[in-house]
Amino acid sequence: MSIIRIDKKHAKLLDELVSLLLLRGKKTTKKDLIAKLIEEAMIMEGIEIDAKTNSPTEDHAWKGLNEVFELGIEDLSEKVDQILYELNGED
Repeated sequence: MSIIRIDKKHAKLLDELVSLLLLRGKKTTKKDLIAKLIEEAMIMEGIEIDAKTNSPTEDHAWKGLNEVFELGIEDLSEKVDQILYELNGED
């Protein structure tokens, strides 16, 4: 458990929001409301709430490295633009 401190302005806004929700019949606590706001913010940012973020090997991009194949193109890292955009010495 963590303790967070907020300034008076935001503490008052939080109280008003909890009161408004209570008037609308949605009983909640400050703790529950903040937890829900954090989860909704994570969803809006595209972050999975229950994602295992402690190991890079669980990342989809990392797992995809196992499926890499050899193209047989020498100096591919230097010629990638030329190959992708079919540039023949032109910029």
